Amino acid sequence: MCNFGFSIEAFIKAKSVKSGAYTNAMYSMSRSFALAFSSFIPFFFYSISYLSAISIIMIIVQALDAIIGFKISNKFKTYGPMLTSIGNLIFFIWLIY
Repeated sequence: MCNFGFSIEAFIKAKSVKSGAYTNAMYSMSRSFALAFSSFIPFFFYSISYLSAISIIMIIVQALDAIIGFKISNKFKTYGPMLTSIGNLIFFIWLIY
C-alpha cells in the first residue's frame, strides 16, 4: 500500500509538468494499483500459495521502496516501507510455519 501511495504522489506532482516523468508516474501508479488490488484477494478467497506469492512480491516491493527512500535521504519514505516490509516478512514466516 505504501508503494501505491507514493505512486499517487508522484502522479500528482508530475501531472503539472507533463513530461516523461508524468508518463512514468502513470505506469508506476497502474502497476502499484494492480499489486495493491491483488493483495486484497486472499481476504476473500483462501489460498496459501496465492497469499505466499503476493506476500513475497509485496515484501520485495516495499524493501526496494525503502532502499529508494534511503538513497533520496527521505526518512518517511525509508522507514515506512522498511517497517512494513519487515512486518510483512514476520507475518509471512509465521504463515509458513
